[in-house]
Amino acid sequence: SSGINAEWPLRPGSWADTLQGHSNPICDIQYNGKRLFTSDDNGCVLVWSQNGDSWDLLKTFEGAGSPCSTMCVYKDYIVGGYGSGHIRIFNHQEGSLVAEITAHARWINALDVNPSGLMASVSEDTVVNLWDLNEICLQHTFSIPNVQLCGVQFLQGSNDFAVTGYDMKDILIFKENANFKKL
Repeated sequence: SSGINAEWPLRPGSWADTLQGHSNPICDIQYNGKRLFTSDDNGCVLVWSQNGDSWDLLKTFEGAGSPCSTMCVYKDYIVGGYGSGHIRIFNHQEGSLVAEITAHARWINALDVNPSGLMASVSEDTVVNLWDLNEICLQHTFSIPNVQLCGVQFLQGSNDFAVTGYDMKDILIFKENANFKKL
């Protein structure tokens, strides 16, 4: 076989801590270097802060019954993508909901944000949406016909990005050009 096989010396019960706060199964975890963010099947988003060797629950953003299956962090925002097709933007410093957007017709599977605040959302509805998180507005939208999109990632801190879909063997790369500028 090719590649490297590295094994962590993990044994049952060898983890350092167990955080408890969710009432439903956890869907996603994000970390911004200071805080840990977790989301669950009911759409709740919890904000945790490390305090020495332990973690404190700082804030709970209540869910609305739809799973928060994907999140990304940008500045003071934690952005959640939901099974209902909504995007919710929270200010995790102030503990407030900043915006709720009906973003897609189906389940949002992935979000990513680049350093300038351009966020991509992809969904089972075949749509890629590009959002400006600084202005909280839609910048561009397009469809990839017959593809239930499940992954998106910005490349090298640029506006170029890659997407893929369920059962695809390909990764589609999009480069910023005159056809994919601000609306």
